[in-house]
Amino acid sequence: MSHLTSDQRYTISVLLERNFSKSEIALFIKKDKSVLTRELKRNCDLRSGKYDSDLA
Repeated sequence: MSHLTSDQRYTISVLLERNFSKSEIALFIKKDKSVLTRELKRNCDLRSGKYDSDLA
């Protein structure tokens, strides 16, 4: 099982704002791209589509 820390979630939100690709973010946080994709799917605002690290 691969869990994300609050620091990793914060890093994801910052890198998404800076328009990094999912692959680049996954490499940066040292997690598989599938972990990142699931995280984004679970914690994106349904209206805006923006990732919210506070939802986790």
